[in-house]
Amino acid sequence: MRNHTKVISFPHGPEWTFHDYVEGASNPIEAWYQELSDAGKFQFDSLLKNLSKTANHLEWIGFKLLKGEPRKERVWQLDFIADGRQYRVLGVFGSVRKTAVLLLGCYHKGKVYNPPDALETATKRAKKLRENKAGTRERKIKSDI
Repeated sequence: MRNHTKVISFPHGPEWTFHDYVEGASNPIEAWYQELSDAGKFQFDSLLKNLSKTANHLEWIGFKLLKGEPRKERVWQLDFIADGRQYRVLGVFGSVRKTAVLLLGCYHKGKVYNPPDALETATKRAKKLRENKAGTRERKIKSDI
């Protein structure tokens, strides 16, 4: 079939899906998101949109595996800048292939996180997820950015 010119293209969704950590009716990622400025929301949405299309998480812009105590739960961070602030989103990979769970949003200056217990909180949340004591809710990626 050397001269076969018919090509069937199959639509495919994003490579990755992102989920918010939820505990009961509480969604701390959405609460954090609502406190961001319009510029912060735009940067965060753009980051997730771009990352969702990147097949290999090691090629994600702003991605870094954390060392020390969070490493036990394999916590990682994404970073972006908005309003002159260095924001961080801490997360883990989900149990389903190509899913990422966002555990906590914060900002960072030097080696100081705000809130100061951000790493400990993210580690506790990751453990609760692993033990099925908390859940997730899919975060819709905004496609009109």
